Amino acid sequence: MNIPTIHMTNRKQCRGRVIAPFDSALWPPLPFPTPPVRQKPMDDLAKLEDQAEQYARDGDAQAAVKCFYDLVAGYARAKNFPKAEALRERLMAVDDMALTEIIKTAEIIEAEKSNAIDQDHVNAFKTLYDTLTEEERNALYFAQEPLVLEAGEVLYRQGDVNTRLFFILHGHLKLYFSREGKDNLIATLEQGAIAGQDSFFGSTLCTTSLAVQSSAELQVIEHQKVAAWKESVPALEAKLQQFCLKQDVGRLVTTKGLERRMCRRIKVEGPVVAQVLDASQQPLGKPFRGDMADISNTGLSFYIKATDKSARMLLGRALHIKSTLEAGGKRQSVERTGVTVAVTPLFFGDFSIHIKFNRPLKSS
Repeated sequence: MNIPTIHMTNRKQCRGRVIAPFDSALWPPLPFPTPPVRQKPMDDLAKLEDQAEQYARDGDAQAAVKCFYDLVAGYARAKNFPKAEALRERLMAVDDMALTEIIKTAEIIEAEKSNAIDQDHVNAFKTLYDTLTEEERNALYFAQEPLVLEAGEVLYRQGDVNTRLFFILHGHLKLYFSREGKDNLIATLEQGAIAGQDSFFGSTLCTTSLAVQSSAELQVIEHQKVAAWKESVPALEAKLQQFCLKQDVGRLVTTKGLERRMCRRIKVEGPVVAQVLDASQQPLGKPFRGDMADISNTGLSFYIKATDKSARMLLGRALHIKSTLEAGGKRQSVERTGVTVAVTPLFFGDFSIHIKFNRPLKSS
């Protein structure tokens, strides 16, 4: 087949020259990659949000919903999930009957969250994550914050108030308790272990200490994050707590043949009058009453009726206790100052308050 030649029309530069036909073998095509899906820049999203709010003020709900839908998708793909969720709430406020958009934006957020999860983290706690739904996995993962520690650092000490749950990704940590000036090792924790659960799920002072043995990487959940789960993922807290029970500190102590309790408890009955004290050991507010549960040489516990908030506020507080006990047909008066080391919820608004005395009833 004859291929016609092509003459240049620019006579000044190419008079009489002939351009050869294109040969693909000699000139391979340049690699033009498929352009990625374009995400809206942040300034575009800001302008779109202004437009959405203007539509909402003008009463054009349909146009506003469309804008808010695009905004949720844009911020979710940019991994700004708090902003995406806030805009979804705004969409629902503008038109709570825009069910298609409401459902679809929730799906977009959850899908983008799932894509953003670090699989190494999931694999380290696979047994836990396998029990969760996609929404629960996302809620648990994005409630965590990274924490990097060096050898020798202490996360909490026996007797401290701790409100954090620790997920160990790398390194080794030492879980131990102290008695009579001696540290007793309970366990060495490594990748896949969780620590702090006894004080995180129950209102109790730390009964153990946790220290870093080698440089470590952890993920941490603050207890206040759990409150946000109650509406969106109500079963998550119970599932997490159930998983943590497998690493229960009391069970580890028993397995190691250790005993943390120094004195035997005796079941007793009798009224209790408790007075909260301030930092200078002066009375704070009015005294309250309860019923004795048990006593030992170093502490006691008693029952009260209270709201959850009021009862938990006693944790770590100094209390002055007065009681007349009945045990074995005998009556005995007890008066001591101590610290609330645990607040345990029971049923129907009852709580068990556990007190550690500042000094024992009898000297050893």
